[in-house]
Order: sequence, then structure tokens, then C-alpha cells
Amino acid sequence: MPTAVGELNRILRDFNAKYKASLSAIVSRSGVPIAWAMPPEMRVDNLATLSATILGASEVIYSGMNRDPPKRIVVESDRGVLITTGVGPKSFLVAMVPGHGDAVRAGLDQAAKSIQTVLQGQV
Repeated sequence: MPTAVGELNRILRDFNAKYKASLSAIVSRSGVPIAWAMPPEMRVDNLATLSATILGASEVIYSGMNRDPPKRIVVESDRGVLITTGVGPKSFLVAMVPGHGDAVRAGLDQAAKSIQTVLQGQV
């Protein structure tokens, strides 16, 4: 898996550079960080746990309404947007970008597909 983790980190670094994301991470649905590209002063454990909680809570809300789970969760502030999007049934991608989430949606989806390919061992 070391090669896969290196490839995942490369995908995240490329995403951050292209979309000026201040952080991105791949996290298991249970909140365990898999790979990340973020400032060293940030605690990846906190980001992973809290992002998984937000995603999980949203899925419970949708399930309670007999709806399909959300494809992505968007949290907006004046200084940026935190977005989570699924990467298969066991993990998700979380990123913080400046501006509005619409500007990076296609890039986020492409990164998620690349990550899913690596996680499935198809690279």
C-alpha cells in the first residue's frame, strides 16, 4: 500500500494546487485518515473525525426521510467552502477551497474518481 498512499498524496497535492485548496484528505467513513495534503499545524485526526461525523449525520437524516444518501456535503463560510464527497462505499474526500463550491465541483469529482481507482488497486 505504500505506493498507493504515495499516489493518493500526489492526487491531493495536484488538486490543492489546481483549485487553491488549503487542505484535502481522504478519510474512511469511520473517521480514519488515509491520505492528506494539509498544513502541518492542522491535526488530520480532528479533520477526519469531524468530517466523518458531518457526513454520517447527513446520511442518517436522508435515510430517515427514505432518500438516497447525499452525494456531497457543502459547508460555506465567508472565507471558503468545506466539501465532502464520497469515494466509494468505504471512504470520502474532504477539501477546503476558497470561493464557492460550484467552481471546483468537476475537479472534486475527477479527484474522487482517481482516488477510487487507486483504492481499488486498478492503477
